[in-house]
Amino acid sequence: MLDRVAADGRLRPWAPEVGLDRSYPLGGFLTHRLLRGDPRKVVLVRSGVEVASGNHRSPGRRPANNPLVIVHDFKWRGDVVTYLARRAAMLAAGGWQEQSPAVRDEAHRLLAHVEEHAGRLDVSGQAVLFRPVAMDVVPSWWADESRAIVDTWRPPAG
Repeated sequence: MLDRVAADGRLRPWAPEVGLDRSYPLGGFLTHRLLRGDPRKVVLVRSGVEVASGNHRSPGRRPANNPLVIVHDFKWRGDVVTYLARRAAMLAAGGWQEQSPAVRDEAHRLLAHVEEHAGRLDVSGQAVLFRPVAMDVVPSWWADESRAIVDTWRPPAG
């Protein structure tokens, strides 16, 4: 999964007239490196096969992981902080059913990061190495880095 963000790290709404590549020109492994979340996405599944929330896995099935397919993730936009704050609150209060504490933990990590960086994602730091990307070009570094991430990723303990 290639997380796409604005050049200055602001969580701005998408403007269709600007386009996705120009609105979110940087890509990196934010979900994996910062949130410690599942970096995989199910991109193809047979009809009738259950896919878990977020399309990160299919319960009871082993992922193929080959070939790796780039999934541009554009969720780091204007309303994500409000949504994640609500998600964390609802999960903590029991208003929403929690399948795993990982979802709430990831939300808290992102909210803390954005608060620490004055309402933005840190696009110049080392936590996530963001680089220029475009939807019509696979970056030269993507295959090796994503393969290493997918092959070694395990859910965080505790």
